[in-house]
Amino acid sequence: MQALSFGLLLSGAIIDLDATFLLQLAIFFALFGILYAFLFKPLLAVFDEREKAIDGAKDTARDLEASADEKFKKFETEMKKVKVEANAERDRIHQDGLALERELLTKSRAEADRILREAEADLASRAAEVRNEMKTTVPALAADIAEKLLGRRAS
Repeated sequence: MQALSFGLLLSGAIIDLDATFLLQLAIFFALFGILYAFLFKPLLAVFDEREKAIDGAKDTARDLEASADEKFKKFETEMKKVKVEANAERDRIHQDGLALERELLTKSRAEADRILREAEADLASRAAEVRNEMKTTVPALAADIAEKLLGRRAS
């Protein structure tokens, strides 16, 4: 095997450089130029546009995500502020309700006390009237009862 390869090296060049090589080289560069102009260049342009579109979409997505995060933080801040205000308003309304309750209870108690005093006064005056009436009617009634029991008129 070594002898064969050594023999080839001594026999001369494997590739002959003659006019056909230059023709093949000219055809290669002409075909490369045609393929570059009509195939490779448009294909590279499509790849570049695709890459730009992908990068642009990624940038847009990053911008939208950053904007969404910022808006979400604003929203959370506003919600906290609204919750604090709502709690303060709820507490204020609760205090107003308690004050109104105390006021109504005070008025109701005062009204109930007034009605009770009037009722007691009315009851006392009626009791006095009944006592006075009884002072005049009891002796006559007692005489009638005694007359019926005794069967004669008491003198």
